[in-house]
Amino acid sequence: MKHLKLCLIAVAALATSTFAFAEQKAMRSDATIASDINYLLYTPKDYAGSDKTYPLVVWLHGGDQGGSDVEKLRRNGLPKLIEGGRDFPFMVFSPQNPSEELLYPIERVASVLASVVADHRVDRSRIYLIGYSRGGFGAWSMAEQFPQTFAAVVPIAGGGIRHYLNRTNEKTAFWAFHGSRDEVIPLSDTVVLVQRLQELKRNVRLTVFEDTNHEEVEAKVLDDEAMWTWLLQQKLADAKTPSVP
Repeated sequence: MKHLKLCLIAVAALATSTFAFAEQKAMRSDATIASDINYLLYTPKDYAGSDKTYPLVVWLHGGDQGGSDVEKLRRNGLPKLIEGGRDFPFMVFSPQNPSEELLYPIERVASVLASVVADHRVDRSRIYLIGYSRGGFGAWSMAEQFPQTFAAVVPIAGGGIRHYLNRTNEKTAFWAFHGSRDEVIPLSDTVVLVQRLQELKRNVRLTVFEDTNHEEVEAKVLDDEAMWTWLLQQKLADAKTPSVP
Protein backbone atom coordinates (compact mmCIF):
# COMPACT_ATOMS: atom_id res chain seq x y z
CA MET A 1 0.00 0.00 0.00
CA LYS A 2 2.85 2.29 0.89
CA HIS A 3 4.51 1.59 -2.47
CA LEU A 4 1.23 2.31 -4.28
CA LYS A 5 0.96 5.72 -2.61
CA LEU A 6 4.52 6.53 -3.55
CA CYS A 7 3.82 5.57 -7.17
CA LEU A 8 0.71 7.76 -7.30
CA ILE A 9 2.63 10.69 -5.84
CA ALA A 10 5.38 10.21 -8.41
CA VAL A 11 2.90 10.09 -11.29
CA ALA A 12 1.14 13.21 -10.02
CA ALA A 13 4.44 15.03 -9.68
CA LEU A 14 5.42 14.02 -13.23
CA ALA A 15 2.09 15.19 -14.62
CA THR A 16 2.36 18.50 -12.75
CA SER A 17 5.89 18.96 -14.02
CA THR A 18 4.86 18.19 -17.61
CA PHE A 19 1.90 20.56 -17.73
CA ALA A 20 3.84 23.31 -16.00
CA PHE A 21 6.02 23.65 -19.08
CA ALA A 22 3.21 23.57 -21.65
CA GLU A 23 2.59 27.03 -23.12
CA GLN A 24 1.12 28.82 -26.11
CA LYS A 25 3.21 31.76 -27.26
CA ALA A 26 2.25 34.69 -29.47
CA MET A 27 4.79 34.78 -32.27
CA ARG A 28 5.41 36.91 -35.36
CA SER A 29 6.94 35.61 -38.57
CA ASP A 30 9.41 37.68 -40.58
CA ALA A 31 8.95 35.55 -43.72
CA THR A 32 8.22 37.40 -46.96
CA ILE A 33 6.16 36.39 -49.98
CA ALA A 34 8.29 34.63 -52.59
CA SER A 35 8.30 36.36 -55.95
CA ASP A 36 10.06 33.68 -57.98
CA ILE A 37 7.35 33.44 -60.61
CA ASN A 38 8.04 33.18 -64.32
CA TYR A 39 6.10 35.56 -66.53
CA LEU A 40 5.83 37.09 -69.97
CA LEU A 41 5.61 40.86 -70.35
CA TYR A 42 4.31 42.48 -73.52
CA THR A 43 4.83 46.17 -74.25
CA PRO A 44 3.21 47.98 -77.21
CA LYS A 45 5.23 49.01 -80.25
CA ASP A 46 5.46 52.64 -79.22
CA TYR A 47 6.35 52.00 -75.57
CA ALA A 48 10.12 52.48 -75.85
CA GLY A 49 9.81 55.69 -77.87
CA SER A 50 7.27 57.43 -75.65
CA ASP A 51 6.95 58.73 -72.13
CA LYS A 52 3.22 58.13 -71.68
CA THR A 53 1.58 55.60 -69.38
CA TYR A 54 -0.24 52.51 -70.63
CA PRO A 55 -3.09 50.32 -69.44
CA LEU A 56 -2.02 46.91 -68.17
CA VAL A 57 -3.85 43.60 -68.62
CA VAL A 58 -3.06 40.78 -66.20
CA TRP A 59 -3.61 37.45 -67.96
CA LEU A 60 -4.07 34.31 -65.82
CA HIS A 61 -3.79 31.17 -67.95
CA GLY A 62 -5.60 27.82 -67.75
CA GLY A 63 -4.47 24.77 -65.82
CA ASP A 64 -2.41 23.01 -68.49
CA GLN A 65 0.25 25.73 -68.68
CA GLY A 66 1.49 25.70 -65.10
CA GLY A 67 4.97 24.62 -64.02
CA SER A 68 8.44 26.00 -64.72
CA ASP A 69 8.51 26.17 -68.52
CA VAL A 70 7.35 29.70 -69.26
CA GLU A 71 7.39 28.99 -73.01
CA LYS A 72 4.15 27.02 -72.54
CA LEU A 73 2.31 30.31 -72.04
CA ARG A 74 2.88 31.29 -75.68
CA ARG A 75 0.71 28.41 -76.91
CA ASN A 76 -2.65 29.63 -75.66
CA GLY A 77 -4.74 32.59 -74.71
CA LEU A 78 -3.55 36.17 -74.83
CA PRO A 79 0.17 35.33 -75.26
CA LYS A 80 -0.76 33.19 -78.28
CA LEU A 81 -2.50 36.16 -79.90
CA ILE A 82 0.59 38.27 -79.30
CA GLU A 83 2.86 35.57 -80.74
CA GLY A 84 0.60 35.53 -83.78
CA GLY A 85 1.25 39.22 -84.44
CA ARG A 86 -1.73 40.83 -82.71
CA ASP A 87 -0.87 44.38 -81.61
CA PHE A 88 -2.44 45.74 -78.44
CA PRO A 89 -2.42 49.32 -77.13
CA PHE A 90 -1.77 48.09 -73.60
CA MET A 91 0.83 46.11 -71.69
CA VAL A 92 0.20 42.46 -70.86
CA PHE A 93 1.55 40.78 -67.74
CA SER A 94 1.22 36.98 -68.00
CA PRO A 95 2.41 35.21 -64.82
CA GLN A 96 2.87 31.45 -64.87
CA ASN A 97 1.26 29.39 -62.15
CA PRO A 98 4.26 27.52 -60.68
CA SER A 99 2.04 24.51 -59.95
CA GLU A 100 0.64 22.12 -62.53
CA GLU A 101 -2.12 21.04 -60.13
CA LEU A 102 -2.91 23.76 -57.60
CA LEU A 103 -4.73 27.07 -57.98
CA TYR A 104 -2.80 30.28 -58.60
CA PRO A 105 -0.82 31.54 -55.55
CA ILE A 106 -2.46 34.95 -55.85
CA GLU A 107 -0.38 36.73 -53.21
CA ARG A 108 2.79 35.78 -55.08
CA VAL A 109 1.22 36.98 -58.32
CA ALA A 110 0.22 40.24 -56.65
CA SER A 111 3.76 40.73 -55.34
CA VAL A 112 5.22 40.42 -58.84
CA LEU A 113 2.46 42.62 -60.27
CA ALA A 114 3.36 45.37 -57.82
CA SER A 115 6.98 45.15 -58.97
CA VAL A 116 6.03 45.27 -62.66
CA VAL A 117 3.85 48.34 -62.10
CA ALA A 118 6.60 50.08 -60.14
CA ASP A 119 9.19 49.43 -62.85
CA HIS A 120 7.09 50.42 -65.87
CA ARG A 121 4.93 53.28 -67.08
CA VAL A 122 1.59 51.80 -66.11
CA ASP A 123 -1.64 53.76 -65.88
CA ARG A 124 -2.66 52.56 -62.42
CA SER A 125 -6.27 53.57 -62.97
CA ARG A 126 -6.48 51.11 -65.88
CA ILE A 127 -5.20 47.76 -64.63
CA TYR A 128 -7.40 44.93 -65.87
CA LEU A 129 -7.62 41.27 -64.91
CA ILE A 130 -8.58 38.43 -67.27
CA GLY A 131 -8.44 34.77 -66.27
CA TYR A 132 -9.46 31.55 -68.00
CA SER A 133 -10.44 28.27 -66.30
CA ARG A 134 -8.03 27.87 -63.36
CA GLY A 135 -7.03 31.44 -64.09
CA GLY A 136 -10.72 32.33 -63.89
CA PHE A 137 -10.73 31.08 -60.31
CA GLY A 138 -7.66 33.24 -59.75
CA ALA A 139 -9.39 36.27 -61.23
CA TRP A 140 -12.39 35.98 -58.91
CA SER A 141 -10.07 35.47 -55.95
CA MET A 142 -7.81 38.42 -56.77
CA ALA A 143 -10.83 40.69 -57.22
CA GLU A 144 -11.83 39.80 -53.66
CA GLN A 145 -8.36 39.90 -52.12
CA PHE A 146 -7.09 43.06 -53.87
CA PRO A 147 -10.25 45.14 -54.46
CA GLN A 148 -8.43 48.46 -54.92
CA THR A 149 -6.29 47.32 -57.86
CA PHE A 150 -8.43 46.35 -60.84
CA ALA A 151 -10.67 48.63 -62.89
CA ALA A 152 -12.27 45.61 -64.56
CA VAL A 153 -12.26 41.84 -64.10
CA VAL A 154 -13.07 39.29 -66.82
CA PRO A 155 -13.38 35.73 -65.48
CA ILE A 156 -13.74 33.11 -68.23
CA ALA A 157 -15.10 29.65 -67.36
CA GLY A 158 -13.99 29.94 -63.75
CA GLY A 159 -15.55 29.78 -60.31
CA GLY A 160 -15.03 31.01 -56.79
CA ILE A 161 -16.48 31.67 -53.36
CA ARG A 162 -19.61 33.80 -53.50
CA HIS A 163 -19.50 34.69 -49.79
CA TYR A 164 -16.37 36.81 -50.26
CA LEU A 165 -17.72 38.88 -53.14
CA ASN A 166 -18.83 41.58 -50.73
CA ARG A 167 -15.11 42.43 -50.49
CA THR A 168 -14.98 43.46 -54.15
CA ASN A 169 -14.74 47.11 -55.08
CA GLU A 170 -18.08 48.80 -55.76
CA LYS A 171 -16.40 50.69 -58.61
CA THR A 172 -14.86 47.67 -60.34
CA ALA A 173 -16.62 46.42 -63.47
CA PHE A 174 -17.12 42.70 -64.08
CA TRP A 175 -17.88 40.82 -67.28
CA ALA A 176 -18.04 37.06 -66.84
CA PHE A 177 -18.10 34.53 -69.68
CA HIS A 178 -18.94 30.84 -69.85
CA GLY A 179 -19.86 28.21 -72.41
CA SER A 180 -23.24 26.51 -72.21
CA ARG A 181 -21.70 23.07 -72.84
CA ASP A 182 -18.83 23.35 -70.36
CA GLU A 183 -18.32 19.89 -68.83
CA VAL A 184 -15.18 20.87 -66.89
CA ILE A 185 -16.39 23.90 -64.91
CA PRO A 186 -20.21 24.01 -64.74
CA LEU A 187 -21.92 27.13 -66.02
CA SER A 188 -23.67 27.33 -62.65
CA ASP A 189 -20.31 28.15 -61.00
CA THR A 190 -20.26 31.44 -62.88
CA VAL A 191 -23.99 32.12 -62.62
CA VAL A 192 -24.03 31.96 -58.82
CA LEU A 193 -21.18 34.47 -58.60
CA VAL A 194 -22.80 36.87 -61.05
CA GLN A 195 -26.09 36.65 -59.17
CA ARG A 196 -24.31 37.52 -55.93
CA LEU A 197 -22.68 40.56 -57.55
CA GLN A 198 -26.08 41.62 -58.81
CA GLU A 199 -27.42 41.38 -55.25
CA LEU A 200 -24.54 43.61 -54.17
CA LYS A 201 -25.46 46.14 -56.88
CA ARG A 202 -22.11 45.76 -58.63
CA ASN A 203 -21.43 46.66 -62.24
CA VAL A 204 -21.61 43.15 -63.67
CA ARG A 205 -22.65 41.43 -66.87
CA LEU A 206 -22.70 37.81 -68.01
CA THR A 207 -22.32 36.35 -71.49
CA VAL A 208 -23.05 32.67 -72.12
CA PHE A 209 -21.85 31.32 -75.45
CA GLU A 210 -24.31 28.74 -76.70
CA ASP A 211 -23.04 25.36 -77.96
CA THR A 212 -19.59 26.16 -76.59
CA ASN A 213 -17.48 23.84 -74.44
CA HIS A 214 -14.73 24.59 -71.95
CA GLU A 215 -11.88 24.64 -74.45
CA GLU A 216 -13.70 26.76 -77.04
CA VAL A 217 -14.81 29.63 -74.82
CA GLU A 218 -11.32 31.07 -74.24
CA ALA A 219 -10.75 31.97 -77.90
CA LYS A 220 -14.30 33.25 -78.35
CA VAL A 221 -13.87 35.77 -75.56
CA LEU A 222 -10.44 36.95 -76.69
CA ASP A 223 -11.72 37.38 -80.25
CA ASP A 224 -14.68 39.45 -79.06
CA GLU A 225 -13.89 43.05 -80.04
CA ALA A 226 -16.82 44.30 -77.96
CA MET A 227 -15.10 42.92 -74.85
CA TRP A 228 -11.86 44.78 -75.61
CA THR A 229 -13.70 48.03 -76.34
CA TRP A 230 -15.61 47.74 -73.08
CA LEU A 231 -12.49 46.79 -71.12
CA LEU A 232 -10.45 49.81 -72.20
CA GLN A 233 -13.28 52.14 -71.22
CA GLN A 234 -13.08 51.10 -67.56
CA LYS A 235 -11.17 53.21 -65.05
CA LEU A 236 -10.64 53.10 -61.31
CA ALA A 237 -9.85 56.59 -60.08
CA ASP A 238 -8.48 55.65 -56.64
CA ALA A 239 -6.64 52.51 -57.72
CA LYS A 240 -3.79 51.11 -55.62
CA THR A 241 -1.31 48.42 -56.54
CA PRO A 242 -1.36 45.33 -54.30
CA SER A 243 0.36 45.72 -50.96
CA VAL A 244 1.92 42.37 -50.12
CA PRO A 245 4.53 41.76 -47.38
